[in-house]
Amino acid sequence: MFIPDDLYWKICQVMPIPCVDLLVSDARGRVLLVKRKNEPAAGQWWFPGGRVHYLETRENAALRKLKEECGIEAVAIKEVGTFDVILDGSAMRLWSHGITTLFHVCVVDSHPLTLDRQSVAADWRLPEDWKRESLHFFVREGLNLTSPK
Repeated sequence: MFIPDDLYWKICQVMPIPCVDLLVSDARGRVLLVKRKNEPAAGQWWFPGGRVHYLETRENAALRKLKEECGIEAVAIKEVGTFDVILDGSAMRLWSHGITTLFHVCVVDSHPLTLDRQSVAADWRLPEDWKRESLHFFVREGLNLTSPK
């Protein structure tokens, strides 16, 4: 369901947005992060993910976002937790407040990705390699979380 941009920005100014983020890992223990093209967090490495649609479960939203943003499918998915993610938007006069559920998603392999227009790059790295990057606190903490059983 598409929300017109002007209405969406009005909603963002008065309430948090329900989202999902995906801690995607492959059989080698590597984690996928995407470099965001758009605000909030433009230019930062982040988990794939996005908004939950009306009448969509969070788990279904996670599976949809994985397919839409990366062109891959999960073999296992586990809810890790729900977090407030508040991003400083003072430069744009618009802060971002998402209430996001982080899912750990396992994929069979890291075959070539098909990125959507939200990302400019993607990479698979071991969590300890990602932690050498300058990452938002939420992403850094998410890398410490456990995998599905």
